[in-house]
Amino acid sequence: MELAKLAARLLAADNAEREALLREYSAREPGVGLAYVLKDICLDGWSSDPLRATSAANVLNLLNSITDNPEVAALSAWGAGIAALIDGQMERAVKHFETAAALFISLGKVHTAAVTEVSRLIPLSMLGRYDEAIEGGLRAREVFIAHGDQLAAGKIEHNLGNLYFRRDLYHEAEQFQTSARDRYAVFDDQKQLAEIENCLANTHSTLHKFRSAEQLYRQALQRAEVAGLTVRQAEIESNMGNLALFQGRYDQALDYLERSRRKFTALGMPHQSAIAEQEIADAYLELNLAPEAAAIYERVIPTFAQLGMRAEQARSLAQHGRASILLGQVDKAHELLAEARRLYADEGNFVGEAMVTLTEAQLHYDEGNYEASGAAAALAETPLASAGTWRRALMARWLRGEVARAQRKVTEAESLLESTLKDAELQGQPQVAERCHTSLGLLAMMTGDRAGAEDFFRRAVSLIEDLRAPLPAEEFRTAFFSDKLVPYDELLRLCLTDERDRVAEALGFVERARSRALVDAMGGSLKFLPQPRDPFEAELMTRLEELQEELNWFYSQINRPALYDTTKSATEMAVLHQAVGHRERKMLEIMRQLQHRGDPLFTQVESLDITALQRSLGPDTALVEYTSLDGELLAFVVTNESIEVLRELGREEETGALLEQFRFQIDALRYGAERVRKHLPHLTARVRHYLQSLYDMLLRPVEEMIGTRRLVVVPHRALHYVPFHALHNGEAYLIERREVSYAPSASVLLHCLSRTQRSLESALLLGVADEQTPRVRDEVRVLAPLFPRSTALLDESATLASVREQAPNADVIHLACHGQFRPDNPLFSSLRLGDGWLTVRDAYGLNLRCSLVTLSACETGVSAVAPGDELIGLARGFFSAGAPSLLLSLWAVDDEATATLMLNFYTRLREGSAPATALRFAQLQSLKQEPHPFFWSPFVLMGRW
Repeated sequence: MELAKLAARLLAADNAEREALLREYSAREPGVGLAYVLKDICLDGWSSDPLRATSAANVLNLLNSITDNPEVAALSAWGAGIAALIDGQMERAVKHFETAAALFISLGKVHTAAVTEVSRLIPLSMLGRYDEAIEGGLRAREVFIAHGDQLAAGKIEHNLGNLYFRRDLYHEAEQFQTSARDRYAVFDDQKQLAEIENCLANTHSTLHKFRSAEQLYRQALQRAEVAGLTVRQAEIESNMGNLALFQGRYDQALDYLERSRRKFTALGMPHQSAIAEQEIADAYLELNLAPEAAAIYERVIPTFAQLGMRAEQARSLAQHGRASILLGQVDKAHELLAEARRLYADEGNFVGEAMVTLTEAQLHYDEGNYEASGAAAALAETPLASAGTWRRALMARWLRGEVARAQRKVTEAESLLESTLKDAELQGQPQVAERCHTSLGLLAMMTGDRAGAEDFFRRAVSLIEDLRAPLPAEEFRTAFFSDKLVPYDELLRLCLTDERDRVAEALGFVERARSRALVDAMGGSLKFLPQPRDPFEAELMTRLEELQEELNWFYSQINRPALYDTTKSATEMAVLHQAVGHRERKMLEIMRQLQHRGDPLFTQVESLDITALQRSLGPDTALVEYTSLDGELLAFVVTNESIEVLRELGREEETGALLEQFRFQIDALRYGAERVRKHLPHLTARVRHYLQSLYDMLLRPVEEMIGTRRLVVVPHRALHYVPFHALHNGEAYLIERREVSYAPSASVLLHCLSRTQRSLESALLLGVADEQTPRVRDEVRVLAPLFPRSTALLDESATLASVREQAPNADVIHLACHGQFRPDNPLFSSLRLGDGWLTVRDAYGLNLRCSLVTLSACETGVSAVAPGDELIGLARGFFSAGAPSLLLSLWAVDDEATATLMLNFYTRLREGSAPATALRFAQLQSLKQEPHPFFWSPFVLMGRW
């Protein structure tokens, strides 16, 4: 039997058959020839089929145990080293390779011993034993050249180049890698060429030779695909992802990194999978997803420590330190950075130490310690620049310039920032360039150069929007934007303080920074729930559904009425909440993973069409959009005739304090009004006091400008929790004088107004009663006859499946069920249905064509307000699903009062009134019955009025 065929048969056999075949073979042959074939399978499989390589190593081990041949023993040790490499066991791999080399030397096979050195360099470098690896590599190279073995010489030069790369000595790395590539080209060795071109591309990328790096990556990926080198494909895709991240092409970065992670996971390579996870965390950190990045670093750092991969461990520690700074965990950041520095110092990696110093400089800056920040940034810049790590070197120089600006050292700051900007543009670093433009704009403002400042800020905004546009999911866009509001605020300031009338332009800048991700989702350029494109994604989607089912069970246990379950201890409840938290985090992780490979249609931020907005408002409606500048609240008042701005309405902290007092008064009735019924007149007067103070601050000057028009309010930050319709002028509530509705932004409102308006003929009415809301059954039964076609589903019949099936065809969707807002995890805010919970994620996938969605429950309109006034809650889910109008509640509602209000609301709606008109009528009727705002004012209309 030919050796290749025998080897193939051995790999396919079980252990008993293998042993029988090997004993039969070794009785005739010494086994050396077969051992070499198996060794070659190990080496080939390392980059294409790790399982096959590991299997060949096992057969080699069995052959060695049967034969008494030192050369077979040497080859068996070599194969065991490859298997240990695949398994991420670097120390074990080194020992096996050293055993193999010693055996070959004892046999006088110096050249073969040198070949094992090629393999030994890999684990040595992963363990940070660089001097030892380089010394052995140079020694082996001399042996190969002496023997005229150009291919082996190329392989050792290849590994030497990688060693220098890991030590951040990029010019030396380039020299060895280029020599290796030239040697491989002579032999037209596609496998080796794929590997060396990948490594050389890494070096060119680090040296900012981007064009040649991209060309080398493409060539390498093509060669790896043709040769079936799956491991190499994964490595190349990872590197292409890092290059894209380096250049600010975040969509491509996430796509390539996700492809790489999936391949390594499927191949069962723990150390490579951990590296892929680390690189995705780095991408998250660039996008300001600090909690998500920190969670990954916490997961992979122990893996790197266990595998002895000190360089990767140090890098993850340093990056985790950066994430901790963003999370405000200063003490933890200091600890992580100190540990990273220690590991880098042990390795002799001065560039790694410089990266830690740069992060420490950023921490000093955040703490206001400018002297220490500038000194640390200067200390980091020189080694970073010497090593060719331009991005970090430029960040260090930018930080020096920013420190000088903060210290009002104008000349020094200008010189540093301008030189950094010039180099950032030359090196293709838009992220650094954006920072420079913003800093130079602030510097120009400081010196009174308004025209120069505006030019810098406009350039910064342009870069921000170019970087943000291709991001494949709204979570990424929202997070990325969160720390980039300064140039928008400064452009707003410049417009408002200009002698010319630039109020409309100022509003445009406010809108460009407000609810942009929600606008993108409503415009159809972002899909929250992608369809699976391959079996891997289908499996992830299945796991999502499994996790949702598990969560529904845990939710039901946590939320069981006390009447039926008084047995759970605090410890048992804590265990339940812990289980919920674990599953929610896993769901978010999977959802994020599915969105890495997006295909957004959105390419550029569209400015608010002011003319279209004014035309849509018509003569009967005014829009008031609030924002703030330096903590001062201001309001844009837009009618069909004019756009004006009101300044100095008050301080945000004043509003916040009043709102807190108002909510305290409202919450006094949260658990039932009967126990305080006799005190209601006094409580009403008290809550009205705060509503009048809020009115004086926010609305009194506005009302003088809008006449009798309907009012659409676009709140800002904490103002999203203000019931403007319930504000009191000392004589009456606002709702007694005019209709009031709300919108997250003017752009969102225009999207709502542009949607097809359907007649209200068919209704989907769901009611799920509990001990807090026993009357929802009556509420649904009374509403059903108002519509020509209605489907009423109560309690166990009100299932998530029925909502998904029937909601897309309904004109009105009414959900009367218990709601809960989750400030700790807003995307899991939910409504309790008959068989589980409808979350924000579920709402995204409903594909609605209705005219109105009503969430007749507690706190259904409460949302977390992310930077840029991005509302994260149930409202976001239903708006994104297609609803043009939402009726939501801002606080816990009274069951009886809500049932009455809803009947009045829908009666008027069916009589032909618009939603805002019908809601005003219903609230006025309720006000007559129960004067306290707790009863009549919790509901707000968002979107189309």
